[in-house]
Amino acid sequence: MSAEQPCCVTTNTLLDTELRYVADDGTEVTTSVRHVDQARVARGLPVRKIRSRAGQRHYSGLFWSATTQGHVPYESRLELDRLWLADFDSSVTWIAAQPFWMSGRDGDALRRHAPDFMLSRVGAPPLVVDVKPAQFATKAEVEVVFRWTREVCASRGWAYEVWTGGDPVILANIRALAVGRRRSLFAHDPAALSMSTGLARLGDGWEGLTVTNLKTPLSVSDVWGSP
Repeated sequence: MSAEQPCCVTTNTLLDTELRYVADDGTEVTTSVRHVDQARVARGLPVRKIRSRAGQRHYSGLFWSATTQGHVPYESRLELDRLWLADFDSSVTWIAAQPFWMSGRDGDALRRHAPDFMLSRVGAPPLVVDVKPAQFATKAEVEVVFRWTREVCASRGWAYEVWTGGDPVILANIRALAVGRRRSLFAHDPAALSMSTGLARLGDGWEGLTVTNLKTPLSVSDVWGSP
């Protein structure tokens, strides 16, 4: 019996929910939550293309991730904020955007949903994340989809989160520390020598080598040291 088997949307249990994803080699896979190769889906490609056009309401783009050493697509500023937190989290080993489609029955209803992110973590099950502004996350038609998604994820032992926003001070501090994410690129840049102390401090803070109070806005002395 193969690790992954085809499935249809007529489900008997939550584990029989159909799951479709695109493997990192571009192969399209249709299977079930029960039989999906967890490691393979966690490293998969987005199942939906991020489109941008003039006048669109959402702010989309590509986020360079230190975790994946590549770009992760996002569809809103709120998703971008969640990516900053994931990239800063040392327990997160991989970030997949729009990782899969789930299709299945929820009582008399037929559900279909693609979560926003799937985060692989050290010593913990994957975390499936949906990002939604608080005013929309509490709408009845949205809550019912998120409730079903949570139940499907739980049937496989995956964690699930509906993220509606974070502390702006913490996020601002993480973005400031992120300047040091790629400090190795400046190692042989003469123009960056005068900034080496600051880059080192930022890099140490990003990598968790120094203790940083993220709940208090970083000051100039936090980065460059006392004059």
